[in-house]
Amino acid sequence: MEITGRVAEAFGLGRVLDCRPMTDGVMNLSWRLTTPAGTFAVKQLRDRTPGELRPLLEILPRLAAMGFPVPLPYQAPMWIDGDWYAVASWLDGAYPADLAPARCAELGELVGRLHLALAELCPPAPPHLPGVCDPINKIKTDLHGYASRPPADDFDRHVQQEIRWRLDVLANADPPTDADLAPCGWTHGDLQPYNLLVDADGRITGILDWDRLGVRPYGLEVVRTATITFGRSTGRMAAFVRGYRTHIPISGAQLADAAHRRWWTLLTEAWPLDRHYGDNDHTCDHLFVRRCEYLRWWTAHRAEVSAALS
Repeated sequence: MEITGRVAEAFGLGRVLDCRPMTDGVMNLSWRLTTPAGTFAVKQLRDRTPGELRPLLEILPRLAAMGFPVPLPYQAPMWIDGDWYAVASWLDGAYPADLAPARCAELGELVGRLHLALAELCPPAPPHLPGVCDPINKIKTDLHGYASRPPADDFDRHVQQEIRWRLDVLANADPPTDADLAPCGWTHGDLQPYNLLVDADGRITGILDWDRLGVRPYGLEVVRTATITFGRSTGRMAAFVRGYRTHIPISGAQLADAAHRRWWTLLTEAWPLDRHYGDNDHTCDHLFVRRCEYLRWWTAHRAEVSAALS
């Protein structure tokens, strides 16, 4: 019996009628599973523990009762053949692409309402969080470590080229200042196109993958969502932010600071390289390449992006 059949048996879903692997995810393997009991989303948990996901068993049904399009967990995750698996209801829809500005504003408004709902359902969050970056010398040392590796293939050569470019940018860039960041609260943590679903008219029909629910500065979730979801369309970014601010009071200065912090994160992060070289895990190599391309574009359009986001 294949693993999805054993998952269906363990969760009491019945005989598998259809099983389709979902190929768009990065961190977790997942499947669309159909049985006589219905259609379900099955996920193998790789970077979250059942204990971390347990609060979702209560929060997601309550969000659904408030009208938010979220998947309903079937029951607590189970340990099956050496891995943890979670099952949730299947939501129909397509990943968003080229949303009309009005739909971008609706998405922003939805995220604003979602943050308010999470503040109501979750434990009290601190009003502000410390925003502290790694020392610049440590950042440069870490990046130099990757750039100094003897290249063995095209990916290695691409890494060397990108790291040299980043170090040149860092030489003339000011890091974000250490400061308390506000407003803060409970956030989804990974709002991006592969975790959103829309219908044929661009209306949101699903908010997926709640593994990273946590307390963060709202501005960082807004900026991350806008830049990943809308790419190089500053007009769509601006519409999204306008929709969000109809519910959450956040200033232009706070959003501009969040934009700078997100840009700085892309400039200095190395986690895909940690996976590639430290863990021999190449599943995120494409993310490194994609983020490098976007970082170069953002760096060339920083004033325009900051204005759209703030």
